[in-house]
Order: sequence, then C-alpha cells, then structure tokens
Amino acid sequence: MKRAVVVVVGFVAIALLPMGVAPRASASPPNLSAMLLTIHQMPTGWNVSGESVGNGGFLGNVLQPKGIRRTAEAGVSYQRGGSAPDVNEALATFTNASTAYKKIVANLVASKHFSATTLGVKYTVTAGHMSFPTYGNASEAFAMRFTWLGTTFHEDLLIVRKGSIVLAIDEFDLSVNVSQFQGFVKKAIAKLP
Repeated sequence: MKRAVVVVVGFVAIALLPMGVAPRASASPPNLSAMLLTIHQMPTGWNVSGESVGNGGFLGNVLQPKGIRRTAEAGVSYQRGGSAPDVNEALATFTNASTAYKKIVANLVASKHFSATTLGVKYTVTAGHMSFPTYGNASEAFAMRFTWLGTTFHEDLLIVRKGSIVLAIDEFDLSVNVSQFQGFVKKAIAKLP
C-alpha cells in the first residue's frame, strides 16, 4: 500500500520527534516549545527521554501532510523510569491548519495496516479509530497495535486542531492506560491558546 505518511511507531518516535521550532515566513510564530508538556506535569518517576532528537519520527511524519507547508514545530518525549510507557507530544503550525488537520486525519484513517522497520526489524502495524472525548476545534483518536521482536505493543494517538495549532500526542506501552492518557491530553490541551 502506498501512503504519503511513513510511520514508525512509539518507541522510535522518542528518538526522532521534532524538537526545534522552524522559522515561519509571516509575523512572529507562536512559541510552541513553551506550550509543550513539562517534566513538572508528569507523574513521579517520569523523565525526559534522553535520546538524541531531530526532525522526523512517527509524530513528526504524521504532522507533515503532503502539499501543506509546516511553518513551526516543537516536540518532547517522556518515559517512565527509562522504559515504557512513553508519552510523545508534537505541536505544529501550518500555512492552513484546518486543511493540514484534515489531511493528517485522512492519512491515518487510510492506514489500517502498514509496515514499519525499527532497528532493522520489519513489522506490521494495525491501526483504527478509537472512541475518545473531543478536544479543540476538531480531534480524532487512533489505537495502534504491533508485535516487535515477539512482544506486542499498543499505542494510542490523538490528533487535535485548536485554532492555528495542530497537536499530536501519543502514549505507547504494552497496554495503554486510557485514563492516564486522557490526563496527559487534558494537560496538553490546557497549554494551547
């Protein structure tokens, strides 16, 4: 299946989330980094992922819809005690946030099964919609499952558009605690203007 979005899930997102804020062509961009979850908002025992971070990764790729220019971005990853669960958050602005959001969601809806490779190991990801409260101007939630090196992992992902900002936030673990994920989501949404 050909898809514009290349998806590498969960634990790879930690190492590859976008962290910088790219320059914006128009007036002052919003300070997206200041809108990200902070370590002080995480439960005791969580830490900022110590991985080297750069553009790309699962959330970075999700927030790059074909044909829509991203004008600013920021991201952060957290881990509990150096292993799963992981929480990844990415924020972006676009030349047209509403169209970008629609394309992002359409790409995810179309990707029911897709292949990914992590550390040279190829695996298949199964993805689908999940029931979740609505946030911002528009939001869609997705549940993903895959087996890597004999272990099955789960990932919940929420895409939100609030004004001119698109948020992608996910939690990755052997079994995602939905109420914990909802708590992270509420904290992340509360920081958006």
